[in-house]
Amino acid sequence: MAVNVDLAYDYEKYEQFSEQEDEYAAKIRSKRSANKRRRNAANVKIILAALVFLGLLSGVLYGKAEKSRLYAENTALENELAVLNNENLSLQSELAQQTGLTKVEEYAETKLGLQKLDKSQIEYVEIQEKTAAQRVQPEDQNVFIRLSEWWEETLEYLGL
Repeated sequence: MAVNVDLAYDYEKYEQFSEQEDEYAAKIRSKRSANKRRRNAANVKIILAALVFLGLLSGVLYGKAEKSRLYAENTALENELAVLNNENLSLQSELAQQTGLTKVEEYAETKLGLQKLDKSQIEYVEIQEKTAAQRVQPEDQNVFIRLSEWWEETLEYLGL
C-alpha cells in the first residue's frame, strides 16, 4: 500500500485552527458552566423566596386561626359572665327578701317568741343634771408624764 502524502497542504494552519477551536470550545464551556451556575443560583433564589413566602403565609394563617380561637374564647367567657351576673342578681334579691324587715319581724315573733312593745311598756327616765364623762387625774404624776400629756394635747389641738 502506498502512503499518500500530500505535500501541497500546509498542516500547520490546521494546527493553528485546531488551537483556536480548542480555545473557542473552552470559552463556550466556561460560558455554559457560568450560565449553569447562574441558573442554579436563580433556582436557589426562587426556592428560598418560595420558602419565605410559605413561611409568611403560614404565619398569617396561624395568626388568623389564633385570633379566631381567642374571639371564641372571649365570647364564651362573656356568656359565662352574663349568666353569673344574672345569678348574682337573683341571689341578691333573695337575700334582700330573706333579710327584709317583715321577714325578720315574722321570725322574731314565730321562732323567738318576741312581741312588739306597747306604749304601756315604755318607761321614760328623767335626769336632773347633765352628765359628762370626766377624766380623773392621778395625784402622783411625774414631769415626764405631764410633758407627754401636754404634747398629746397640743397635737390634738392642732389636729395632727
